[in-house]
Amino acid sequence: MQPKISIIIPVYNVEKYLRQCLDSVVNQTMQEIQIICVNDGSPDGSRAILQEYADRDSRIEIIDKPNGGLSSARNAAYPSIKGKYTLFVDSDDWIDLEACEKLFAKAEQTGAEIVFFFWKKEYILKTKIVKFRRITPQDKTTVEEKLPLLDFTSAWCKLWRSDFLFENRLYFPEGLCFEDCPVSWKGITVARRVSVLPEPLYHYRNNANSIVNTPKYGIDTVFIYNEIEKFLRESGHYKDYRDFFICQKLLLWQLCFGKMTRLSRAKMFPLIRESLTDEDRNFYRGEAGTMTKKAIWFYRGLIDGNRCDAIKYYCLDCLKCLERFLKRTVINPMRVFLENRASTASQKNGITNNKKC
Repeated sequence: MQPKISIIIPVYNVEKYLRQCLDSVVNQTMQEIQIICVNDGSPDGSRAILQEYADRDSRIEIIDKPNGGLSSARNAAYPSIKGKYTLFVDSDDWIDLEACEKLFAKAEQTGAEIVFFFWKKEYILKTKIVKFRRITPQDKTTVEEKLPLLDFTSAWCKLWRSDFLFENRLYFPEGLCFEDCPVSWKGITVARRVSVLPEPLYHYRNNANSIVNTPKYGIDTVFIYNEIEKFLRESGHYKDYRDFFICQKLLLWQLCFGKMTRLSRAKMFPLIRESLTDEDRNFYRGEAGTMTKKAIWFYRGLIDGNRCDAIKYYCLDCLKCLERFLKRTVINPMRVFLENRASTASQKNGITNNKKC
């Protein structure tokens, strides 16, 4: 019998979190699933944990390969996909036990090639529900309806129809970070219908060791957006998505640039300059009214060579950091101290008044 959903789990150095991920998958309320675990040359005890679970559950298939990165691991699972739909789960995250059942029902009901769903960010001591103010539950079929979904380009927040993945050759670019972005852009752009299930079914672990916190992540975004632009132009979709696309890459580059070391910035900036077209520059100068001022300063100061705006950008950044530091270390503790003091004084006055009575 064909599985209803194939779940792809790339595994590398996640011994600490892997059991929670696998437990959430093998205990799904939907039993007709295929679980493909790709051991990407993990040096820790992850392989032994995979074997332990595979010995107990015949639905688990293990693929062993030399380390090649997240994209390589996901792509390695493609030839083994048997399910009508495919779900990507990162091995340090986990999913709700009813996720597969709900997503499959939504896909079958709507006939959508992609089902988008919500998630929660899991920190060490708290859970934060991500807000999706612009994502309505209605199915998306037009360019205007699809645009808000392109703010969320992770592969794991979507259920993909497997034949749609194969027909459109939605493979992950290997050797690059931010690999989900071109797959999501290509998929959402060409899909006839994207359905939305407005439930937080995925638990994303906020991992300090994640690759998104490395300098390579920022530099690779330049190559990733070059690839997306090439696809949009060749497929004839660039005109429809141009404004949103140009804004997105500007904001992401600015965000990454602010987190990088001076050396990494020096490597990234020539790449950005080289990738920008005259159309991009004209758009930034005259048509980018929807973007934040900070991002505009970033480009006017660093792309166009306006030193005054560049200094303003860095000074504002420093002032905001100083403001946050003072709030955390001085203002907030002082406020708490004064509130406690006032509360204690109020209690003492109450006791005194009671005695007088």
